[in-house]
Amino acid sequence: MLPERWGGRYHLAGWTLGECTTGYRSLPSVSGTPAVTSDARDRLINPLVAFDNPATPILLAVALAPLLIAPIVLRLGRRSIPPETLKDAWLRYWGWVVLVPVMAATVLLGAGWVMVGAAGVSILCFREYARATGLFREKFICYLVVLGVVIIHLAALDNWYRLFVASFPLGVACIAGLSAAQDRPKGYIQRVALAVVAFCLFGSGLGHISFLANDTDYRPRLAIVLIAVGFWDVTRYVIGKAIRGPRLAPMTNPDRTIYGSVGAGLVVIGFVVAAGGFVFAGTALEDPARLAVVGLLIAVAAQLGDLMLAAIKRDAGVETLDLLIPGHGGLLDRFDSLILVAPVAFHAIYFFAGQAVDAPARVFTSG
Repeated sequence: MLPERWGGRYHLAGWTLGECTTGYRSLPSVSGTPAVTSDARDRLINPLVAFDNPATPILLAVALAPLLIAPIVLRLGRRSIPPETLKDAWLRYWGWVVLVPVMAATVLLGAGWVMVGAAGVSILCFREYARATGLFREKFICYLVVLGVVIIHLAALDNWYRLFVASFPLGVACIAGLSAAQDRPKGYIQRVALAVVAFCLFGSGLGHISFLANDTDYRPRLAIVLIAVGFWDVTRYVIGKAIRGPRLAPMTNPDRTIYGSVGAGLVVIGFVVAAGGFVFAGTALEDPARLAVVGLLIAVAAQLGDLMLAAIKRDAGVETLDLLIPGHGGLLDRFDSLILVAPVAFHAIYFFAGQAVDAPARVFTSG
């Protein structure tokens, strides 16, 4: 049975599959006019349109509210909370005090800043990973990974989906092939495997944050993903410390509990269902059941990302990757969950609601 096109979207068996061609076409415009339109400029660099979508200020308030509530809770509970836990909670709080405004400002200023920020985070996370695993000794391979990361984020900046998709397999081919061309067979499998994993996580994975910013209404869509990950981390931490319970993966990370993971997942699902109703209003994703599925996928991906980094650190024999963010560690310690959430959220949103369906493709390279 072929899908039927209704009102610019495809429907099959009651499911709206979104705009399958308009948002991702990579051909120059027929008229030959420059692709960098005023709408594209506004999306990329104009903060004056940040609050055009009424969902944006609401989500901003939701993101900032815990920063006001947390110190009150910590002060009221200082007699019942163990001193070590209280100290750690304050450290984590001050880390969030820095992170949340910086991330909020980046999203509000424009998609261009989101993409530059995502690229910077990707490269810095790779740096921490390379130091922990010893890959930093392979300078040539590290340069290849960084180059691949930059190309992926540039493809996102250009809204060139075909290049964005092709960059990953081509990057892997370059890493594997050019590493073999060095004529150093000893240790080849290890260094190439480490590089490919890095490129997969920090290039392709975090690159989806940049491409998510290509939607005309990217701010509330990106905000709901970032806030969901933040809520997952905070809830997991609070429940794990307060209730404890059976450990989730004691050999990988003894601090993670089943109760904390389940409780955090329920909070994320509830938040995505509640906020998604107005963020995705007018699309197939405004349906609560579908939003619950997206929330569940985000929660599962966040937990797997957290365990993934814990496994990397255990295998590398390090406890923390850096001391950049008080109470959190390095950037990779902070953004570990987002690495897997980014592609999962991107494709879930695209499947149900469409992605960048109104934005011009190849903003800079076609005309």
